[in-house]
Amino acid sequence: MVGHIVLIIASLPQVIVHPNGALGCFIVGLVLFGIGVGEQHKETRHYIKRLPKTGERVIVDPAQTITRIFLYFYFMINVGSLLGQIVMVYAEKYVGFWLSFVLPTIMFALCPLVLYVCRKNYEVTPPTGSVVGRAFKLWAFALKGRWSWNPIRLSVETIHSALTSLADTLQTVSRTAEQVTSGRT
Repeated sequence: MVGHIVLIIASLPQVIVHPNGALGCFIVGLVLFGIGVGEQHKETRHYIKRLPKTGERVIVDPAQTITRIFLYFYFMINVGSLLGQIVMVYAEKYVGFWLSFVLPTIMFALCPLVLYVCRKNYEVTPPTGSVVGRAFKLWAFALKGRWSWNPIRLSVETIHSALTSLADTLQTVSRTAEQVTSGRT
């Protein structure tokens, strides 16, 4: 939301007349917007409800559930981007750049309201901490016994045959280049 507000400020007519300030404000807004979107996307998975309140036993495939949720999630993002591009172009043309940034900000401002109204449909899971340590442990486990500064161990015969093949190829290329330059193709 902060990124949207900074983008609106960068697009105000009073700010646009100062190109360096407007560009700096625009870049800061884009960076803040990117950070916010990245944080929001990584948290989406945690809001998926797993079992109904009725207590009915349901066979749930977590991978299938996640796939379906993200299918709808990205479909709605694409629909919004298509409609947004059409509406924002007309808003910019007939009113100004500031309105083309205000419209998505209004839509994003509705998100907390939707989260509050639908809070009973979400399962809140406690944070599990950073995954960076676990990722490094997994990486170390995967490389255990396989790490080498020279992972390719070639025999002398293999190196000799590779160099012989390379020499033959270079001689052929050299002969062909000679023929082309002398006109004897």
